[in-house]
Amino acid sequence: MCALIAIVAGGLWVVRALNDESEGDLDKYFLRDVAKVEAMGLPVYWLGTEFTVDDLVFRGPYGADFGNEVEGGMNMHYLASIDGGNTGLDLTVYSRDAWAATAEKVLNPGLPGVTRKTVTVSGQDAQVVSVPLGTRPVNTLWLVLDLGDVVVLATAGAGGAVSPGGPDYNPFINNPDLLVQVMEDLRLYPQ
Repeated sequence: MCALIAIVAGGLWVVRALNDESEGDLDKYFLRDVAKVEAMGLPVYWLGTEFTVDDLVFRGPYGADFGNEVEGGMNMHYLASIDGGNTGLDLTVYSRDAWAATAEKVLNPGLPGVTRKTVTVSGQDAQVVSVPLGTRPVNTLWLVLDLGDVVVLATAGAGGAVSPGGPDYNPFINNPDLLVQVMEDLRLYPQ
């Protein structure tokens, strides 16, 4: 069910990102959400306007027009074009209270075969949670980074193989260490 929601939401972001005008170089919904989080007195962390992983250029961040609200935080989406579609990475910035209400679902999703690993991102301990589904050893990958005032959750979802029997088109699913590497570039907005 989570995978289906992620695929539908990703498709909506792609359509909106391609058809919607942005303010300057940044998506207007992203800017709206930044203003909301900053008004709460919280920092916003992001990955800039683009980054490259395995020769895929991820661009963003995109916010959502509706249906993607995060109480006490914000969600942003980065997209990379591939043959036949897009792949993505989501970042969610949570206030401490918002994270407290969400943490259990992420850290202990109640599914068989979930694995957790502690990694280091920019000198901070982080948790990588790998969630299998059906025959997929990794269907969803979460990286949880506690930065004091906020917790940042990076989410990569599987989408299927580019070619039958080939690797998943999301490079983070193929190699979770890439997610740790990308998160090393996490920084305060607007840097």
